[in-house]
Amino acid sequence: MKKSRFKANRTPPLNMSSHWDRRWYDQEIFCHRLLEHIKDMPQPEIREFCSRVLIHFAERLRKEISRKGSSTMGVNSIGAPAISSLYRFGEKRRRWYDQEPVTQKSVSLLYTLPRDGLSALGFKLGDTFGLLQVYAAVCDQVDQPPDMKEMANICTTSLQAGVKEAEEVLVAIVGKDLYESISRPYLG
Repeated sequence: MKKSRFKANRTPPLNMSSHWDRRWYDQEIFCHRLLEHIKDMPQPEIREFCSRVLIHFAERLRKEISRKGSSTMGVNSIGAPAISSLYRFGEKRRRWYDQEPVTQKSVSLLYTLPRDGLSALGFKLGDTFGLLQVYAAVCDQVDQPPDMKEMANICTTSLQAGVKEAEEVLVAIVGKDLYESISRPYLG
């Protein structure tokens, strides 16, 4: 399986301690990284954009699973821990994503997907969200609001043409020097 070029700022250690395995989404590393990318975005506009992209693909995947039947895909449910966490914490709004309705919806949709579905989404969107995280860091550093057209261009290029091409789009937007200096912490 292809390794993601981008990493979230906080990734669980290889010997996942009890701190990391108490959240349901930490059980699937690609899903964990996706959510960490969203969580670490400094601008709410970019978090919402990424959440909407995640919702779009999660709904498509859920429809595909329903159409084919989960047994034909060889997938397993994420199980009782995810469901019980919905009931225990849903009303208290303590989780990082509870304050943003679109992000909360995207995470709730992930609850409904089987583990293989979480892996597929995380794998498909991980590099794209990594590039958007670099874009967010650039916007934050130069004190510029994110531009929806630029985010859409990066995302569309990454998903349709590939990450390398999207990286070139990002470099064209922010400049090579700024890209190289800011992207270092996000490169895997």
